[in-house]
Amino acid sequence: MFNPIQYDYKEFDLTTGNSNYDVKEEVLELFSNVTVARRVIIKTNKNISIKFNNTNLPAITLDIGDSPFQMPEGFMEVHNIFLTNASGDTAAIKIWLV
Repeated sequence: MFNPIQYDYKEFDLTTGNSNYDVKEEVLELFSNVTVARRVIIKTNKNISIKFNNTNLPAITLDIGDSPFQMPEGFMEVHNIFLTNASGDTAAIKIWLV
């Protein structure tokens, strides 16, 4: 039986000064088809930091030179994403969840 892979994708702006922006809570199109992501791709045009699943975990810095961030499939289950933008400018964010 064919089992199609579900995915979610959204582009949005993250204003500077946002800390631990709760993607699951604020971006309703994400985590709707995929409640637990097995793979995450995040692209940005500004330096941001990312936390997965819990704001108490260490932040991963995503510099625009390293964008997109690609988490290998099966690396960990992602239930939520928290973003921080201290770049001084609004960041254009693209997130794809599989």
